[in-house]
Amino acid sequence: MIKATTIQDIAVALGMHKSTVSLALSGKGNISAQTRARVLAATKELRYEPNPLAQRLASGHRSPTVCIFSGVLDVGLSTEKILMIQKEMGARGFETPIYTCPEPADGADTSQAALLKNLCRQRPRAILCAAAMLDPRVFAELEAYQESGGIVVGYDVPMPMPCDQVVFDREDNAYQAARHLLEHGHRRIGIGISNTAPWLSGKSDGPQEFRLRGFERALKEWDVPLRPEWRFRTEAYEQGGAEMARQFLRMPDRPTGLCIVNDYVALAFMVEVMRAGVRIPQDISIIGHDDQPIAAYCPVPLTSVSHPAREIAQAVVALLLDRLAGSQGPPQTKVIRGDLVSRESAVPPRERLNN
Repeated sequence: MIKATTIQDIAVALGMHKSTVSLALSGKGNISAQTRARVLAATKELRYEPNPLAQRLASGHRSPTVCIFSGVLDVGLSTEKILMIQKEMGARGFETPIYTCPEPADGADTSQAALLKNLCRQRPRAILCAAAMLDPRVFAELEAYQESGGIVVGYDVPMPMPCDQVVFDREDNAYQAARHLLEHGHRRIGIGISNTAPWLSGKSDGPQEFRLRGFERALKEWDVPLRPEWRFRTEAYEQGGAEMARQFLRMPDRPTGLCIVNDYVALAFMVEVMRAGVRIPQDISIIGHDDQPIAAYCPVPLTSVSHPAREIAQAVVALLLDRLAGSQGPPQTKVIRGDLVSRESAVPPRERLNN
């Protein structure tokens, strides 16, 4: 293995002190043009490549690197938002590496906090953090990084620390979906959510809890009782939709309307129950969440409440650029809500259609 050339190697070759070579390469200090030219010629001859980590440490928080830190990378909108943010920042000349770490096991795994601590030691200009399945110790590291001059912008669910953040209102999404069914005459309504651990390590403020709050708020406004047996918890995406369909088909007493956690779960549920002879929307009305492109191409086009990923990404970048430009105001929170997109999967219940 060929050893990479170091500043010390260049200093030895030129008979200079290491600090003189370093100053010549950085353009700082009272170094003559002749000395600087000799150093640059030697770096070319010896094929010296600067260490980007060392450069970042030397420049402190002036680094052009903005890191994205997340506890989740999935096949859905979590990853889509990350890539949108990365693209927006790249267009502005920033390096935007992505750091992710699995959720902690029963709060005992310190790998997330350790990863973030090492990341902060590299002194990126800013850290954009999706508070997804993060250990509370992560936020302590982020606060220390922010106090030392770094910039933190959170997004998705609320961050339990004072920083700029963009919050997606899942409670409102679920409320809109349930209200749509209620306004169409449904009174037998269920909800399907992901059977994942709450985000923020066990606290009752994860995305599924927000969805339940919105769903229950709509039912309460219409004085409709919540039926616990119609609250489905399954795996995420297609596997969860198929399992939800199996549970639904075993029920002797079924809801006439369902609000389902995302469009892929809704698609799999739809396909499985239709195979069993259930008609959509005549026997069961379905509303999904996210309004992904697949929603319009389901066997019955799916009514869905949107998850505006691009708007979220753009808001995150706007908050960050404001701080980079020198804004010193108090932390800002921008709340973003989706819109209900009506399609053929949700109509009045069969009883009303037959009257």
